[in-house]
Amino acid sequence: MTKGSDWDVASDALAVERLLASSTDPVTHRATPVSLGSECDRIRSESAVLTVVALGFDTPTTRALPGRARGLDAAERVLCRDLERWADRAGSVVAIGEAAAAALVVSTPEDARTLRARLPELHAQLDRAAGPAPLVTTAQGPARDSSDVVARAVERMVAPRGSLPAQDPWADLRATRRPLWDATTGARFGTQVRLHAYGADGPHAERAEGLLAVTRSPRFADAAVATSEAVARVVVPDVDDGPVVWDATAVLSGTGPARGALVQALLDRCPPDVWVGVAAWLADLPEVVEALRALRARGHRVVLTGYGAGREPLVALDELPVDALLLDTHLERGARLGAEDHAVHAAVLEHAARTDVVALTAARGAVDRHRSPAPARAPRWADPGGEVLARARLLGLTLRETAVLVNATQAPASGAARWDRYDVAMHWARASS
Repeated sequence: MTKGSDWDVASDALAVERLLASSTDPVTHRATPVSLGSECDRIRSESAVLTVVALGFDTPTTRALPGRARGLDAAERVLCRDLERWADRAGSVVAIGEAAAAALVVSTPEDARTLRARLPELHAQLDRAAGPAPLVTTAQGPARDSSDVVARAVERMVAPRGSLPAQDPWADLRATRRPLWDATTGARFGTQVRLHAYGADGPHAERAEGLLAVTRSPRFADAAVATSEAVARVVVPDVDDGPVVWDATAVLSGTGPARGALVQALLDRCPPDVWVGVAAWLADLPEVVEALRALRARGHRVVLTGYGAGREPLVALDELPVDALLLDTHLERGARLGAEDHAVHAAVLEHAARTDVVALTAARGAVDRHRSPAPARAPRWADPGGEVLARARLLGLTLRETAVLVNATQAPASGAARWDRYDVAMHWARASS
């Protein structure tokens, strides 16, 4: 084989890996919601029915999980496995995130009724002898309204008790403020402002926002646009307390065609002098990235929130319009409990420093965690060789980019184990020790 053909094969392998990574959730290794489209003939069929069965732990249980690697990530994979076992190869299991997953099945009306009749089997399967059982919610409707059907199932999981499934989530809006700190120095940075739907607040609101951002029904797009108009009255910069970070994730919570209107509302209504925050996974969507570039050109600064959760964009930080990262709270909690989260936490901070991006935390007590010695634990897999890891680190690739690169360098037929962000971070941590 010639040198040129070697290069072609390597390029093809990398292209395949990037395509796979763009449609597969990096935490659970199942399909991502954004990878599901409504273009297939079965969904366009007038009689096709979409059945959505969602599993998820309640907010207190989710917050009690021991970090990411040994907590939230593991729980999400178990939920996906439970759904696949029950569905028995019917439909697709998708990762929603934040300790939740859903099975989506497009079928005839008769098969949809049969599937719903099997729900007691799922409840019996989840009745474990120890530990909390996840919540089970369902929704069925015309497959052509897939976004609406998925949203109803997820809303039933996270909406406060007493709210109706069809209730406008923006009808009872609340704003909350919390201080932010520089995750490296511990200095006070500024204040994060969030607008919460359903009138929920605190951890409940954050979790609802995180789940509904992926599945928001288009029927609430007009209400979300109207909410954007009220932002200027809520987000008031405070010179004494530093920059105000307005987390715009909630008003970008649209799916499909709805997101275009929501992005435009953000561009039209974003208050001056604020830093704009969006959930890190949103920065993988072209229309959102273009909006962030436009806002940055106007003088706004951009913050990716929930960074380190594993669903970050498959692109280098210096290729994104980003000025700061707000670290994922589950990762920060896990950084003091296990070697994997500690290594990822340290790698994210190092990468932010290399690219001149500010790393922020909402928990001042988490500032010193990266300075403490890393728990001793050997990586799962041996170094792939060829200085792939060292060069990726030198070039400033992210953990996710490096995992894709490692997987592309290993021949598919070799039986080599697939790498994830924890494998990369553990090797980088060992190299630094």
